Order: sequence, then C-alpha cells, then structure tokens
Amino acid sequence: MIARLTAANTIGFAFALSVLTCALAQGQDDRLAVGLASHAFDHLGNIGDQAETAAACGANVIYAGGFGSLGYEGLPPPARLDRAAADIADYGRRARAAGARVLIGYVCGTSIVKLDTFDRNWTPAFRAQFKTPPGQWLQRGRDGNALPSWYGGDYRPACMNNPDWRTYEKQLVRLTLDAGYDGVFFDNPTVHPDGCCCEHCLRKFAGFIAAGDAQTAPIDTLRELPQQHPRDFLRFRATIAADFLAEMRSFARSINPKAIITCNNSLNSPDAFYAQCRTYGYDIFEMSKAEDLVVVEDMATQPRTAADGSIVEYAPVYEMLRAIARGKPIVAVTLAEGDYHTPPNLARLAMAEAAAHGASYMLWPTWPAEVREKMTAAIRPEADFLREHADLLNAQPPPDAVLLLLPFEQWLDRTDCPQLATARTLVKENVPFRVVTVDDLDAALNTNHESVVVAEARFDHTKHAGVTAVDGSKPDWLAELRKHLHDQAIATPSRVELISAPATTRLVVRQILDQRTVVHLLNLNVRRISSFEDRVTPAEHVRLHIRGHKGSRVTAYTADAGGASGVMQTDADGNVTIERVELSTILLID
Repeated sequence: MIARLTAANTIGFAFALSVLTCALAQGQDDRLAVGLASHAFDHLGNIGDQAETAAACGANVIYAGGFGSLGYEGLPPPARLDRAAADIADYGRRARAAGARVLIGYVCGTSIVKLDTFDRNWTPAFRAQFKTPPGQWLQRGRDGNALPSWYGGDYRPACMNNPDWRTYEKQLVRLTLDAGYDGVFFDNPTVHPDGCCCEHCLRKFAGFIAAGDAQTAPIDTLRELPQQHPRDFLRFRATIAADFLAEMRSFARSINPKAIITCNNSLNSPDAFYAQCRTYGYDIFEMSKAEDLVVVEDMATQPRTAADGSIVEYAPVYEMLRAIARGKPIVAVTLAEGDYHTPPNLARLAMAEAAAHGASYMLWPTWPAEVREKMTAAIRPEADFLREHADLLNAQPPPDAVLLLLPFEQWLDRTDCPQLATARTLVKENVPFRVVTVDDLDAALNTNHESVVVAEARFDHTKHAGVTAVDGSKPDWLAELRKHLHDQAIATPSRVELISAPATTRLVVRQILDQRTVVHLLNLNVRRISSFEDRVTPAEHVRLHIRGHKGSRVTAYTADAGGASGVMQTDADGNVTIERVELSTILLID
C-alpha cells in the first residue's frame, strides 16, 4: 500500500507548505520544485506530439517540439507559418487540458539546415531585420573559412555570438511565447571543437583578455590571439553559450516576466564532466548563470543492475551537478545502452533516485502505440507519490560530515575528473557527503567546522584552521576517512547507517526544518530485459542504525505495491528493520 499524508501518521499539510514556502523564499520556482514538477519530452524521431501520453504518466512540465523543426530550415512561407503557429498554440491548450502545468518549446541553439534555401521564404520585412545573409552567420576557423558541422549532412553551425543569428533566434523565442508556451529549451548550444574565430567571437575574445581596442583592431591581428592565448581562448569558448542564453532569457522575460529558459547541457557520459568544456564548450558552471534549470541528457547511466552484475547509478553525478548548478533545479534524462525507451520499473527507479538527490528525472514517453497504456499505468503511481510527498523531497542535507572539494577549473588542464571517481566510491559505500566548489568551501565549513574535507594532495588545508583533510588521491583514503568519521561520531548525531542490506541498496539522508530526518532507501537490483520489460529483485530485511534515535517513531512511505510501509519503532539500540524495499522507500524519523 501507499502510505499517505494524514494527520494520524505525518506532519500534515501545514508542514508541507512550510517546507515549500522556505524553498520559494530561497528563489526557487514552484513550477520546477522537486516532486511537484515531473518532466517529459513529447517527441522522438517520427513519434511526436505525445503531450497527452506524457500527462497520463503524471508529467506536468512538457518539452514540446514547437517551432523547432520549422526554425531549423529558416521558417516556411507566411501562410504556412501562421497555420503552424495556430496548430502549435492549439496543441499547447490540449496539453494543458491533459495536465501540463508548464510547456517549454524546442529551439536549436546553433543549427542551420540546408543553408542554400534557409532564407528563401522570408518576407521583405523579416529580411530587413538582418544586416548580413545567413551564410555569414556560420562559425569560422582561424583561416576565416566556415567550419563544417559535427553532425554532418545538411547541418551547418551558426555562431551564437553573431548578432544576426541572435536576432533570428529571438524570433523563434517570440513565436514560442506568443503561442502560449512558458519557455524555451535550446538544444545544442555548442561551439566547434576548433573554436569559432568569426569576427564577432574574435572581438569579444579581445575584450575578454583586454587586448587593446577590441572594436577597431584589424581582423588579421585578432586572428593571432587564440594561438597567443590558448588557455584564455578555452575559457572564452566556455562562456559563449552562457552569454547567448543570458540575452535570450532577457528577451524572453521582456515578453513574459516568468518565461523559463534552459538548454541541453549535454553530459552524455558522466566521464565528460570536464572534457565537454574543452570539446564543445559545454560549461555547466557558466551556463547555469543564465538558465532557470539545468537539463542534462545521459546516454548510458540509467540506474540499474547490469547483465554482468555491476551496479549503474547516477547519484554521484547529481551530487557533482548540485555543486556547479548555482542552486538551479537539476533535471536529468538517463538512458540505458543509448535506448530512448526505458522500461517502467527502471523509469520509476530513476525518478526516485533523482528525487532523493534533490533533482528531477526527465521521462521520454514516446512509445509505440501498442505499449503506451501499459507504460503509463505502470509509471503514473511514482509521479503521483512524489507529488504527494514533495514536502519530504525538498528537505535539505544535514550539516555535512564529509565535503568533497571540486576544483571545477581543472577542466582547463585535464579531461578526466578524479572527483567523480571519489563521489562514486562515497555513494557506493553509503557515506553521506556534499560536493563543494573552491568558492563555496568556506561557507560550507562555517556551517559545520568539524567537516572532513576530501581533496587532492595540493589542497592547502592550512588556510582553514582546525579542518581535517583527507587526500583523496591516496589508495587508503576511504579507510582514513572512516577513522575520522568514527572519531567525530558525537559531532554527527543524526547519522544513519546501513547495518544489513544487499549491496544494491543505497541510502540518502536529508533533514527538514524542525530537525526531523528523511531517509531515502533505493534498491538498484533492477535488470533491463528490453525496451519495455525489466525485472525487480526486492531488497529484504534492510536494517538501519539511527544514532541518537532510540525508541523513535519511523514512518515508511512508498509507491511500490509490495514495499513495506506504515509506522514502526526503533529498538533500544536505535535500530529499525524495513522488511521489503522494492524500488524506493522514504523514511520519516521523528
């Protein structure tokens, strides 16, 4: 059964409202709050306009095709564009009637398709907005020639710094908002791996490094700057998308003050955490400055147990993303083996894993017609459960016993990210931790000056008096960390530990306003059989020790039909047993 929020077994709706009110006071958009918001794409390949299917799954933030496909090719003739705009607006109204609370339209941030015919349908009034033809909007190499698209075919990459391209993109933003949509998702806000050296980029780069008069310097002189300042050019490339998004957001907000702007932040593989900054300019730390939420699209890290018995999980990446997302909501699509179709229990597990880490999962409910009813019926209970228990999902991490230091600027010097490997170990070992950037470290230590900092050897802990540091590059770092945590046990009374559980069990601890503790239990022992089938092996007799909570009441909530739920008590030693965890269970400890 699903344990529900009632006066008899939980803190009630007044507390739920207090948690969400606190979240909103911190600048969060309630439309995007974890649990309240359930995200879904409505199109994939030749299966499109699936807002009603998405809504049937419980999704209420829907990313629609909108004007995206029309925008690729330069917009159709006026009469056809008017009909398309009316159809897109009507589709939005039907999506809202089905349950969509937020509609976000698709626009590509860089792609021009079929350059030779891109502007053939433009009216004289539309053409008059541009100073140059589309052929001059392309990203260019250091020789001044147009760069080819990394997608091949008819694609050509426009430069996000080109003012005419920005004007064109604003027209797509206006069309989207005028159709009644709430915002825009910019796909592929990318910079060529060689870097764009068009005149607009070069002049901005000259200003970026304060190299003389950037507006009047001869272009031939400017073309030498990337070679003379390669490291600075890498840094500059990583700011282009953010600068573009900031202008698009400002323009969108001039039309609708609540317009939502986001983009594809990529991260197709977690191992690209640093590397994607160097390749295509995907710097999430920069882009999050200008986004209302951070959306990433992973192709393989769907949480599950693989056929060879290895455990796959996205939790470490959520924790890394939280450190660089500047407090913006995080949304992730996680796939298995590049398959855009995810079987229902794995989709539900991914939704629960994201929620446990203060994030949201993006569903791709673009299924063949013959499986839609089965898939929506299986997934919907999880979306309803998360929405009903949003108060628990928006709880905050407790004072941090472990801080993992992320010097994100290391991407300038390396493609691998050692901190990701450390985060994976901490998650696997169920050690509560928080990832912090160098800039945020002092504030985190002020919250809990007894935190243990896990960092590389070159971390200078002498700048932080009394701080315990563990060198994460040493082979025995985990044992050393455990010793410090044992020594500081009295300083962390709210620690919750797994005493007995399968290796596929994960534990995430959160703390709510009145110091009550929320614990998420996840069972990753779910195997993918096919695009639409999976197999769950429940975790049974999961035993926890809750330090400082002897004889306390523990309430279990779950959306799983066979999962344990209801009220139970810790014993005299502070232990409690959850008899069965199918996919996920939330514990509220009074």
